[in-house]
Amino acid sequence: MILETKVRCPKCGIESPLKSFELTEEIMEVSRLGAKFGKNWPWIEEYLYCFRSEGQKPLRPSRVKIILTEILSFIDQKGFNIGRQWYTIRPDAIFAAVRNVAQTNKTGFKNHNYLKKVAIDLNLKMIQREEGEVQKKERELMNRGNRDPEGPERIREIIGKIG
Repeated sequence: MILETKVRCPKCGIESPLKSFELTEEIMEVSRLGAKFGKNWPWIEEYLYCFRSEGQKPLRPSRVKIILTEILSFIDQKGFNIGRQWYTIRPDAIFAAVRNVAQTNKTGFKNHNYLKKVAIDLNLKMIQREEGEVQKKERELMNRGNRDPEGPERIREIIGKIG
């Protein structure tokens, strides 16, 4: 469990379990929210760095909680609003967008607008890729049907037996 993790004091060097420290409810809530991201947590954590100011001052736990809650709402609702328009976005596209934005190493974000635009673009590309794969499979099936000269006769014969 995360509370059993030992932390070393930078001043005195003594190791103590995390549960022995007085942790605010916000810090505990951040750890609970972080668990909901599962294997995507490292990228979410990198994405949080995008909200830091240029001075590299760490984010307050309350701000981290808000950011994580907003990302979870995008995933749970399977979309978000930009302006006055609703965009339906798949959760895997949101996670891919988080990964792409985190890799840009930008800082100073005030909101999720950049993430949203990247997610819309990635979602569209994923849909187009899947449609292309479906069309390719359909063409392959059509080509298989054209190879069998007795195919249409077999279909008529099967339909005749059923009907």
